[in-house]
Amino acid sequence: MAYVRCIFEKHPDFASNVLSNNQHLKSTYMNVLLELIETLCQLPEKLSDDDLAEASAAVLYLSQVGLKVDWLEEKLEELKEKKKKMYTGKAQLQRMEEELQNLTKKCSDLEDLVKKQNVALSFSDVV
Repeated sequence: MAYVRCIFEKHPDFASNVLSNNQHLKSTYMNVLLELIETLCQLPEKLSDDDLAEASAAVLYLSQVGLKVDWLEEKLEELKEKKKKMYTGKAQLQRMEEELQNLTKKCSDLEDLVKKQNVALSFSDVV
């Protein structure tokens, strides 16, 4: 119940346009809202594209029943953007790690070459 109170404190008019007087339906709306918030609180990498699509559908549903959930829609879009940036960053990181491995191999090969070339000539080599 503390979560519901917090929602009403931060967004006092979010339920002012709900058309239904049916308490069971209002409870269902709140349950959908709370489940949606719980979903949005997960790590972006834990959420699948299907999860995000369902969250979008839930936001649409809640807005269609009269709840003012523009703040929630913004958070969902932020989460989608975070997930996108996270995957882009992971892909870049993987490419950089591969490049680093290639450079490390080249450095090792070059060090071996330098060691082979850094040998003093013997007397018989000179004469």
